Formats: sequence, structure tokens, C-alpha cells
Amino acid sequence: MKYNKIILFFNIALVFGVIMRFFQIRYTVEYETGFFIQNYEGIGYFMLAAVFVIALVAAIFANTCHKNPEHPPKKGRALGIVSFLPAAAVLIEVFSESFSSAVSPVMLLLLKASGLLAAAYFVGFGLQKFVDFDIPPIASIIPCVYIIIRIICDFSNISTLALISDNIFLISAYCLSLLFFLNFTKLYNEVDNEYNFRKLLASGTAAVILCISQSVPSFVINLITGNGYTHISPAANFSLFAFGLFVMIFIFTHFSDENMK
Repeated sequence: MKYNKIILFFNIALVFGVIMRFFQIRYTVEYETGFFIQNYEGIGYFMLAAVFVIALVAAIFANTCHKNPEHPPKKGRALGIVSFLPAAAVLIEVFSESFSSAVSPVMLLLLKASGLLAAAYFVGFGLQKFVDFDIPPIASIIPCVYIIIRIICDFSNISTLALISDNIFLISAYCLSLLFFLNFTKLYNEVDNEYNFRKLLASGTAAVILCISQSVPSFVINLITGNGYTHISPAANFSLFAFGLFVMIFIFTHFSDENMK
């Protein structure tokens, strides 16, 4: 499928995903507990599944793309600017969030250490779009390490809590983000050049849809209710939003006509 058609479908899918998630929270979930309202449980699960199906279909379409850039983007002011968002989000996340006793002190220490490195990487990645210097390609593995540790901590923490839809979205969004950053690392280290562009685009589109569909509706609902819906911390939602925005701008920059020259 042509790239412009894939991006058109992705944009439509993203809007539908955000709207579907907003209405799911607004009308089928109890704000106090995060569980589905009993009379609307069926429609709640249907809407939850619909968002994941939308992300899956977008990824399948993206996997048919034939537009294969030879090199990662070296320029792009929008990409440079947006790179500072995940840096800030990671720092806020690792130093402001609290976890249950199920998460070991060692994992929390690793989370903070990897978070500092990930923040430094995103800052450097953003700066190199404005200043002429290079980051070692192997450093692109740092976001992967952070997200892996983050998933372990979140999974350990969630295991002591109720498995509500917010927790499902949180883990799923981070897993899709991890998949994107693994392909991102392969891109910068010239691994699997022949097919990695499709995996990068497919995992990226799905990650953006899940990250934005979780974070933006939560922001809006909390704005409407005066922070009455906080089953995922504001820091975690901001982190998902930052990762989703970074991945989206990276995709648009990497597959742009200018980067193909």
C-alpha cells in the first residue's frame, strides 16, 4: 500500500481510537474504582477491544508499505523539539511515581538509573538536530532498556492491584513502544535493513494509537472532573503522551520525501 494512504488511515484510526477511549471512560467506567459500570460492562469491553483492533489494523496496513528510506533522519526541527518531551517525561516519571512493595528496591534503582540515561539520550538526540555532532548508534538501545525495566516495575505493581482497563492500556502501550524502539535501534545500527522499515512503521503506528488513546482521554476526563479519574498517575500518562508524540513525529520525519533524497 502507498505510504500516503497508510498515513491517512493512521490519522483516521488515531482519531477514532481517542474518541472510542474517551467515551469508554466517560460512560462505561466508574470513576472511583476504574471498573466497568455493571450495566455497561459489555459495551465497555467492546469499546476497549475496538481500540486494540484499530491499532492492529493500522499496523497491518503499515506493514504493506514500500517506501523504504535508506538512512535515519539527520535533520528535522520538529523531531528535535519533540525529543525533549520524553526526556522530561521520563525524569518526572522516575522521580515522582511511587510503587507498591511488590516492586523490589533493586528494580526501582535500575528504573531511576536507566531513566536518567534515557533522558540524557533523548536530550542528545534532540540537540543533534540543531548542533552538528553524532551520538554512538549503540546508544539507541538505552530507551529499550528503560522501557523493559518500566514494564517489569509496572507489571509487578499492577499484580497487587485490580486489572482495570487503564492498567491494560498502560502495559500494552509500553510493550508496543518497546517494539518500536527495538526497531528504532535496529535502524540506527543497520540491522535487518531490508525489512526493518516496515516493522518500524507498523510498530510505530500501533504504539502511537495506544499511547495517545490512553493519555489524551485521561487528560480531558481529569480536566472535566477536576482530577477525579487518576487510576494511572499523571506522570505515567504524560510519559505515554510524550512517547506517542515522539514516535509519530519520528515516523513522519523518517518517511518524509525530504529524507528520501
